[in-house]
Amino acid sequence: MATMAEKKKRRRGEWLFQIFGPPTVNGALQGHSAEAREAWKRRVEQERAARRRKA
Repeated sequence: MATMAEKKKRRRGEWLFQIFGPPTVNGALQGHSAEAREAWKRRVEQERAARRRKA
């Protein structure tokens, strides 16, 4: 059975991997590319339009 220190170390490693590890989705866009920024803008605008339709 794992000790508390081992569990903390594993959780910390998983957390760091989520932040600094490779993208886990095939074809994922990097957050700082121009293409990713444009995709983000389109998604935000779609969400705004959907909220306007609901109201």
